[in-house]
Amino acid sequence: MSGFGILRSVATSAAVLAAAAFAAPVAGAQPAAGASEPAAVTELRESADLPQEKDAVEALTRFAGLSDVAGTLTPFFYTAPTIGCGTFAPVTMTLASAQTGPAAGIGVREVNFQALSAYPGVVQGSGLSVAWLNTATGASGIEPLDGTTEGGYPSLSKLVHTGSGTVVAAIFGSVAYSNATCHVLPTVGSFFVPDEGPMPSEATG
Repeated sequence: MSGFGILRSVATSAAVLAAAAFAAPVAGAQPAAGASEPAAVTELRESADLPQEKDAVEALTRFAGLSDVAGTLTPFFYTAPTIGCGTFAPVTMTLASAQTGPAAGIGVREVNFQALSAYPGVVQGSGLSVAWLNTATGASGIEPLDGTTEGGYPSLSKLVHTGSGTVVAAIFGSVAYSNATCHVLPTVGSFFVPDEGPMPSEATG
């Protein structure tokens, strides 16, 4: 099966799962509790003086897509149901998020995808992957989340050069622990990757 065919299959499975798990439309999703508001949103809010301006900004902040601001951590649409972690936690959840560049450690037109399992244990191996599609350019790919921490442990992350535009992605696969292997069902997200010039340090270098 082609990469695009696999992506379509994964996205379809995730869409069915999302429809079953969530009755509310995705467009009305709210940022995760405790998530910080992007600086661009705060600046927009502070610039609103008139009542109608404040109402308009408040309406914008309720739109989930507004969190897709360069450099901010944006969660996927829903946490991924995670199964098979043994008798201690047979069903748990996995959080997935993405951060777009330019930001520290993330270049222009790049996205850093990452996952965080709720299973209590030290990750021994990553079988997670991200399937992504840039709807503006048609570029796509399936990449393993094979990043590592400074200590050499799997970080469940991957830096991907997606190009600018709207990128839809699905994270899925498995996470291995010393006493269990958890299977992560697909979760999907949508992220806007800005098309900006090089950072000042890159331009002068």
